[in-house]
Amino acid sequence: MLLCSKTYEIITHESAENGEAEDAGFIFESEPFTFRDLVRELRSYTHFSSSVVDRYTWASTEPEQDYRTGEYRSESLHFAGPEHKAKYWLKALKYAQRHAR
Repeated sequence: MLLCSKTYEIITHESAENGEAEDAGFIFESEPFTFRDLVRELRSYTHFSSSVVDRYTWASTEPEQDYRTGEYRSESLHFAGPEHKAKYWLKALKYAQRHAR
């Protein structure tokens, strides 16, 4: 098992004008994933923090707008450890990059 954390970020028109997020935080921290579950989870992630994949690269979803409020919400998945499992994170990210929608 490898551990991942999921974060969220909410951007409003007002917060975007200030260059900040309206709200951000953790959905979960250091949750265990099998490699198969990780690949499945990454299917909905289309943006990557870097074109060069390494242990510190994270994946993000396309921001979705709440049409009632105008807010945009995105989620990001981050590798949380253990270090000796980082190679599986890299393999899953590379697979996700090749198959991103």
